[in-house]
Amino acid sequence: MERLGIIAGSAFLDGLPPAGTEERIIPTDRGDVTVHLAEGFVFLRRHGHGGYYPPHRIPHHAHALALQRLEVRRAVGLASMGSLRAGLATGTAVVPDDYLSAHPPPTFAEDDRLHIVPTLDQGLRQILLDTARATEGPVQDGGVYAETRGPRFETRAEIRLLADYAHVIGMTAASEATLLQELDIAYAILGLVDNMAHGVGPEQLTIQSYEAQLARNRARAEAILTELVRRWEP
Repeated sequence: MERLGIIAGSAFLDGLPPAGTEERIIPTDRGDVTVHLAEGFVFLRRHGHGGYYPPHRIPHHAHALALQRLEVRRAVGLASMGSLRAGLATGTAVVPDDYLSAHPPPTFAEDDRLHIVPTLDQGLRQILLDTARATEGPVQDGGVYAETRGPRFETRAEIRLLADYAHVIGMTAASEATLLQELDIAYAILGLVDNMAHGVGPEQLTIQSYEAQLARNRARAEAILTELVRRWEP
C-alpha cells in the first residue's frame, strides 16, 4: 500500500508522532527534513522537529521534496484555522474544497514553464471528511481556505476583504498545496477552527484566547490523526 503523507500543524503537535513510527532525516536540495515513517504513512511536523518554525519561516520546499523522495503520491495537511464567518464556530473541523493565496504563492519554477491547474483532491477530501465525522464535534464540508503570509494575525480590514471570498484563514496550507501539486503530489486539507478571525463575532481576538482554544482543540486533533492513520493502515 502506498504511504500517505501527513503534514501536521500547531493543533496536532502534542503527543506526537504516532506510535510505531521510525524517525528519519531526509536530505533535500532545500535542507534536511525530519520525518516519522510507518508502513502506511509519513508523518511530518510542519513547524519543525525539536523547535518551532513560525509560518513565514517554514521550509515548505524542503517538506515537499522530502515527500517526493519518499515516493509519496498523496498527502494531507492538518492545520489550525481562523473562522471568517460568525456562524462557523471554534472547534469545527473544516475540509475546504478550494483555496486562495493572499500573497505571491511559492513555486519550484525558475526560468522554466511550470503550470499547474490548482485543486484539492476529491478522493482525499472524502477520506478527511469520513475521518472527521468519526470523531466527536461539528464538521463542515467545503469552503475556501485563504492563506496570508504571517506571522502576525490579520487586520480587521484584511479580514473584511478576505471574508468576501473565503470561509477560513491560515498561514500555511495553500503554500503546501501549490508546491506539492507542482511535484505531482495530490493534496487536501483538514483544519480545526481555533479562533474567530480579527473582527469576526462579538469577542475580541487575543493571543490568550487563541492559545486557549488551540489547547481545547488538541484532544480532537489527536482523535482525528489517530482515526486517519487507522483508516490508512495497510
